[in-house]
Amino acid sequence: MASFASILVYNVVFLLVSVVLVFAANDYESVVPSLEMGALRDPPPFECVPAKMVKMKTLEFDPAKGTCFVCSKYCEGGCDGMGTYILRFRCLTPPKTTNVICDCCCKQPPSPPPPPPCSPPPPPSDQCSTGDTYTETTIPTSNCADCTNWCKEDCSELGGSVIEDKCAIGESTFVRRCKCCCRGGKSAGPKKLLDLANTM
Repeated sequence: MASFASILVYNVVFLLVSVVLVFAANDYESVVPSLEMGALRDPPPFECVPAKMVKMKTLEFDPAKGTCFVCSKYCEGGCDGMGTYILRFRCLTPPKTTNVICDCCCKQPPSPPPPPPCSPPPPPSDQCSTGDTYTETTIPTSNCADCTNWCKEDCSELGGSVIEDKCAIGESTFVRRCKCCCRGGKSAGPKKLLDLANTM
């Protein structure tokens, strides 16, 4: 009886061990390949987490042989083009291909210098300054266009051009006081022309 009981116990233990091994083998074959394929098909995202990093555009190459050397050179060149250097990179080889996919992280480029302060605006060009010729006269007219024409003729005689002409009402509404400023040509110096209204 003792030998029969020991044989029975041995058989039961053998069956239990066999069942455990079968389940373990089935789990290994079903889980591991799926993990490997998932890692190849869906790689984890590549992020340049610190704020002082810049991520370059992901690029896929097709070298003669699947090698990460091309990624190293690609990332170094790209970071150098931004005026900085590479901090880290990742190289992936898709399944059943010799292609390589490169991801790069570069150090944040230095900030550009602030723009120079705005220069003060140039002084208006329609104001008389040293070296310009100032003239004025009074014309019996109610039209300021006559002052403009007079200034053009006066500056033309000096060989210069008008940079300022002003028209104001004179002694009456039918009299205009003309003030001109000429630049260039010969300088006649400040002068006051005779009041034409008094000569008529």
